[in-house]
Amino acid sequence: MADENDDLILADLSDDELVPQMHDDLYDGMKPEIEEAVHILLERGWTPYDILTKALVEGMRIVGIDFRDGILFV
Repeated sequence: MADENDDLILADLSDDELVPQMHDDLYDGMKPEIEEAVHILLERGWTPYDILTKALVEGMRIVGIDFRDGILFV
């Protein structure tokens, strides 16, 4: 899956594409990509609260479900 993201330029994604990409990157533990995406959203005028609730917490909710169900191990 990492090969798919090698050519991906996060800044080129719309907000509607970037947030689900953040969910995927959280799931895959891709810290640098998450940090970059947060900075991109801040530059686009997103509030820290919206970034936290709409992108980061939602992404971790998905991780939590798969962890609970024994699909993902951290």
